[in-house]
Amino acid sequence: MVPSVRGDKRGKWSSDLVLDLYSNLLVEIWEVVSALIGEAILAFLFTLAIRKLGEKYSFLNSLKVSEEGVFIEGVREDCRTLAPVEIHRGFQGLINHLSHLFSALAEGVINKELFPKVFPKFKEAERIISQK
Repeated sequence: MVPSVRGDKRGKWSSDLVLDLYSNLLVEIWEVVSALIGEAILAFLFTLAIRKLGEKYSFLNSLKVSEEGVFIEGVREDCRTLAPVEIHRGFQGLINHLSHLFSALAEGVINKELFPKVFPKFKEAERIISQK
């Protein structure tokens, strides 16, 4: 059975929405955390988290991290064939791992700042995925 064009477009659209949502969330995380611990340390923590999860979610290896921020451009190409739920799981895993690193570094202070930004985005991604 050949999937309908409409279904393909909706799946792609959902993937794009999930990518956009996480792209914006990564920018927010960068802005909040870099102000608290500095860009160099944050870039290091992002790199550690990406290395940890990159084997399971290979598209995360396309994230570019520097002291200027996190750049998602390469990820879009790698995610063209992935289901929105897989993209969500990868980014959710990345953010959860970062959260653990932040807790180890700052005993929960950073996560208290981030939780109000992160939790609604996770819920929004789940809503997008469930509409498919």
